[in-house]
Amino acid sequence: MYDVIVVGGGVAGLFLAANLPDRKVLILDHAKSVGKKLLITGGGRANITNDLSAKEMLAHFPTKAMRNFLAPSLLSLTPSDLMNWFENRGVGLIVRADGHVFPSSLDARTIRNALLSHIHADIRTACTVAAIINEEESFTIHSSEGSFVTRSVCLATGGMSYPSTGSDGSGYALAKALGHTIVPPKPALTPIVTCEQTAHLSGISLSNVSTTHRQFTATGDLLFTRDGLSGPVILNLSRAVSKGDPVTIAVLDSSLLEENLLSFPQKRVSTIIRTLGVPASLAREICERSHLEPDRNAGTLRKEERKLLCRTAGALSYKVNTTKGFKQAMATSGGVELSEVNRKTMESRITPGLFFCGEVLDYDGESGGFNIQAACSTAYLAARTIGKRT
Repeated sequence: MYDVIVVGGGVAGLFLAANLPDRKVLILDHAKSVGKKLLITGGGRANITNDLSAKEMLAHFPTKAMRNFLAPSLLSLTPSDLMNWFENRGVGLIVRADGHVFPSSLDARTIRNALLSHIHADIRTACTVAAIINEEESFTIHSSEGSFVTRSVCLATGGMSYPSTGSDGSGYALAKALGHTIVPPKPALTPIVTCEQTAHLSGISLSNVSTTHRQFTATGDLLFTRDGLSGPVILNLSRAVSKGDPVTIAVLDSSLLEENLLSFPQKRVSTIIRTLGVPASLAREICERSHLEPDRNAGTLRKEERKLLCRTAGALSYKVNTTKGFKQAMATSGGVELSEVNRKTMESRITPGLFFCGEVLDYDGESGGFNIQAACSTAYLAARTIGKRT
């Protein structure tokens, strides 16, 4: 009999197993290899956390319920603790100016290899779990590789983002069969497709730009794509967008633009906008949206024309058509209902002996290492509970 069977070999499942060195552990994963999603995070460089305190990190999860649930986990394994965990096992780390933490190799394989080298567990890949049967004192897991008996089970199956890596939402059905409620999953941290054409702006990036969706305003980097918008500031608000929603971008400060238009009446409008750091094609877009010829001299603008131009530059609006969906989503919004899981142990309140960690749970953080940190922190708390019990 196993002490715990971990269903899912992503970063959460691997980190849990790595923190149970003295227990009999089995990892089951239906992918051909473990840690596949980890290998593509951070552009293949593995942004494992952010150099913040636990309290500061909690602010990067969008709802009070998520922050309340994750607080014990992030306090039990803080970002600093996670960095120390890897450094103590020979992994050099670097911290970027924006706080994002990567292995110094800038290669996600370094993180996966470090986890695997400290796991004393059986790992079975290409193994599909068909059912988990609660036998009161134990669990029987029926899989494509046969049946296994265990004292505890941890679902670390992830969400539905990047399904090609194995995150296909299969863990939800297992959790539901064991009595849990599933909050309907939605793509999070995914690019937006707009109703307006953006191909002519593709590749343009704006740094530290203010972007508003409904009542929520955030600041960060933005990227125009061939069919819409991306970049961290867009990814972070994508969980909440719906078809038809407006997203407005403060390309320029309206007051600053008006001041320059009045100060340089002999200059072309497009030239003034470009002088303020806006690429030429985006400057033309702003003029066209304001029903102005880009070659007009600023001094020829009527007051209402100037005001419209400044408003457009300060709140360039795009309408959401759809998102890129789970295929390009970095995270999943939705999952196992948090109120049904003990936040101090990660154990089910419904089925004793059943644990959860990582993205299978109904939380999702912003881009920047927050989701991997949460996966490791919830896994650590589950491992600590299981380790004390068996």
